[in-house]
Amino acid sequence: MDRRRCEAGRHDRRRPGPVTEPSRTPVRERLLDAAQAVIESSGWAAVTMSGVAGAAGVSRQTVYNEFGTKHGLAEHLALRELQRFLTVVSTRMRAEADILDGIRAACEGTLQLGEESLLVRTIVGTAPASRDNDFLTILTTESGEIVDAAVMVVQQTIDELYPPTGLDADELRTVVEAMVRLVLSSLTRPSRPPVAAAADIAWIVGMVLDGAAVRRPATG
Repeated sequence: MDRRRCEAGRHDRRRPGPVTEPSRTPVRERLLDAAQAVIESSGWAAVTMSGVAGAAGVSRQTVYNEFGTKHGLAEHLALRELQRFLTVVSTRMRAEADILDGIRAACEGTLQLGEESLLVRTIVGTAPASRDNDFLTILTTESGEIVDAAVMVVQQTIDELYPPTGLDADELRTVVEAMVRLVLSSLTRPSRPPVAAAADIAWIVGMVLDGAAVRRPATG
């Protein structure tokens, strides 16, 4: 299999469709904006609940009511940033008629956005800011909610846009989850440029799909 091409079945069912974001209140948005501004200027360790409250013009109790703890605030920030990444994933996949081209483009766009995002660079410690364990924990050992949200979007997009892969729903979810975790690993511990890392991930997925195609019963 050619790693540059990663060919699969082609089709013409591309269509626009933005990722639906969860509803957020104006107060919560102000609080998240205030916290993100502090992170991008001084790092996560500089964020305090009282500081966020003051910057947003609300009481400290309001911050606790919205997020519970500082760790909860970190979780909401991570999930909000995730929506930006999922929009890129959806847009990139919908621009490609080939499933592996779509996966490669989505992974590449995600990793490029990670390089450009000051919040993400601060989280992983590649920007000149203080590193704190909360965000790294959310993106690694406690990444379940992020992974689940990303898997759902990618799997739904594959089901909507592309011909059957030869995998059942559980098998496809396993493949997509592995792909998402590879991308997340590349975001938190980048070792290759986005283009190369995305091509590698698409090649791995392609090998799985090739195996599924061999397993598929012949028709006709």
